[in-house]
Amino acid sequence: MSIHSESKSTSTLGELKSLFYVALFALAIRIFIIELFFVPTGSMKATILENDYIFSTKYSYGYSKHSFPFSPDMFNDRILASKPKRGDIVIFRPPMNMEIRYIKRLIGLPGDKIQMINDTIYINDKAVERIEDGRFTDQAGQLYKKFKETLPSGISYNSYKLAQSANTNKYGNTGIFYVPSDKYFFLGDNRDESNDSRIDLGFVPFENFIAKGQFILFSTSELFWLDNKGIIENVTRIWPWIKSIRFNRILKTI
Repeated sequence: MSIHSESKSTSTLGELKSLFYVALFALAIRIFIIELFFVPTGSMKATILENDYIFSTKYSYGYSKHSFPFSPDMFNDRILASKPKRGDIVIFRPPMNMEIRYIKRLIGLPGDKIQMINDTIYINDKAVERIEDGRFTDQAGQLYKKFKETLPSGISYNSYKLAQSANTNKYGNTGIFYVPSDKYFFLGDNRDESNDSRIDLGFVPFENFIAKGQFILFSTSELFWLDNKGIIENVTRIWPWIKSIRFNRILKTI
């Protein structure tokens, strides 16, 4: 082998090592520090909209096996755990389908008694303050009533209810939920269109928590790539996608 060939091989090996270290570093950041979460549904509308990219922190609640890709069965429970707070927006794996991820607002802590009466949340028999605060119309023209809710801790956020809803009895009036030890009760801010702890989600174990949502990094009203379209059709959609960027949502705190 010539000196030139040996030098080229050494250079290629060095580049591959560099790429490996860069990939390892990026993976470590994704596992232990931050992760970008794409929201495909409107269960948190209008706090979070479809196609929002949520910047989330992985270290906020410590780490479980679900902090890692493919949820390897490395250990049980959590390490370096920090307890979540009522009102947090949490990304987690729903117990009834561990292959997907949900994003909801944490309302009930372990040991809490939760009930909804006429769309008002009751926590341990005390009503959460709820004041109507305007209207919201989504991209499809659907009208929602907007409410400001204030938790006992003083944390405030907005919830939304369809202006004309047939789901009042199903979603706005519930039975009593007693939150078990080490489990949590979640609601979507879009109260009439969220599969949350009132419906099929049930209670969520602390082990299933992945990250805490912090702010919207990026948002568009159109998807960049549609699986049901060909390559050429998707390429021609680039300009409409650029025009659909929601600049008013970029870096917005949630």
